[in-house]
Amino acid sequence: MIKSGWKVAAAAASAALLLAASAQAVVEISGGENTGAPGETVAVDVSLTADPDIVAGTENVIGFNPTDIAVAAKANGKPNCTVNPDIDKGGTAFAFQPSACTGTACVGVKALVLALDNVSPIPNGVVMYTCQVAIAAGATAGDKTLSITSPGASDPDGVAIPATASDGRVIVTGGASDADIIVGDGSGAAGATVQVPTSLDAGTVVAGTENVIGFAAPLSIVAKANGKPDCAVNPDIDKGGTAFAFQPSGCTAGTCTGVKALVLALDNVAPILDGVVMYNCNVAIAADAAAGDYPLTCSAPGASDPNGGALLASCTSGTITVTGGDEPTPTPTETPIVEITPTNTAAPTSTNTISIPTNTPIGGGGGNDDDGCAVVAPAQSSNGWMLLLPAAALLWVRRRTR
Repeated sequence: MIKSGWKVAAAAASAALLLAASAQAVVEISGGENTGAPGETVAVDVSLTADPDIVAGTENVIGFNPTDIAVAAKANGKPNCTVNPDIDKGGTAFAFQPSACTGTACVGVKALVLALDNVSPIPNGVVMYTCQVAIAAGATAGDKTLSITSPGASDPDGVAIPATASDGRVIVTGGASDADIIVGDGSGAAGATVQVPTSLDAGTVVAGTENVIGFAAPLSIVAKANGKPDCAVNPDIDKGGTAFAFQPSGCTAGTCTGVKALVLALDNVAPILDGVVMYNCNVAIAADAAAGDYPLTCSAPGASDPNGGALLASCTSGTITVTGGDEPTPTPTETPIVEITPTNTAAPTSTNTISIPTNTPIGGGGGNDDDGCAVVAPAQSSNGWMLLLPAAALLWVRRRTR
């Protein structure tokens, strides 16, 4: 009886420990990412984070917008998803959502990862399964979300474990965008400062934009006396709320690697004309720069329409060409004094006229150098103003947290 009681107590203690571990477990089902062009099919993994290794089975739904991307179907009509054989979960099953849907009516896939012959834990950090994701032929360029929802997990005793989820994505390349932000080119000798324009190529009505211009030695965007980037909005576009800030936040001279530009207005949502220069930045070329081409990268593009709706934006990088180099210092030589006998023959005098071009900056002042968040405000109506508040905040502090 004592021995039996000990066994019962040990079993109870083990169960209590297991339940405690289940309650404290950190479980997350995470979607991966891949890149492809319209018409292609790419593989996207779904992984498990579980600390400690106590998860015997999981479930979740992968959601998608079939206009852009969708989990592909096999010949039998079932989702083209495959469990990782290394986790030994042969009972895993996949089904399109909603139930009995076909074609573009399907907006998700239900995944149930388990085994019928074991309750072995799924290792932490492992890929549980992979789905083939088809990119629509008409998909536009940009990030397409594969949402991970309805996460669930259970331990080897079938006890539910709280689980979280993080979305995956497919990055579509080569499709058309609504707005292309173009960092221009420039050239100059070592030690020179070059003005570089950034312009807009828009296929629709654009009221505001954002982007980051990245640089590295021997290039740097000049800082003004107040420490802000020496960039100026084009006054002709009437976007007085435009702001510029060095990146990363809080960097100082010599440690900054980019400038964030937010082009908008606080008093209007007038369109930015297609092809116009939005702003200029002064770029310094180091005195010891070797001749050659150096990039000014354009990244993190964003754009909004007059109603504050996000537009699909792309980015084109620029180039600074460093010309020439150090010219050798000529060695002075003695000029012999030659005695010249003047004559009365007059020679015609030639006058060389030199035309000196004047570089007039398109940008000029008018920009707001504040690092704070700015919003686009329509003059037409208070309703439009409210719509633009989240868009402007999204333009200044955005992402994708994946």
